[in-house]
Amino acid sequence: MTRLRPEHYLPLLYTLGARLPNGTPKYFNDQCVMGSLAMTSFILGDS
Repeated sequence: MTRLRPEHYLPLLYTLGARLPNGTPKYFNDQCVMGSLAMTSFILGDS
């Protein structure tokens, strides 16, 4: 397993910090393709 790199992790922290106080992030596109390629995304807001 590879090590988590800051350039992939820090944008998520920045985005979660910018969300509304009572907002709950929802998973979007949490499927793996070809066994290892994952592009997990989150929806923030009323969507």
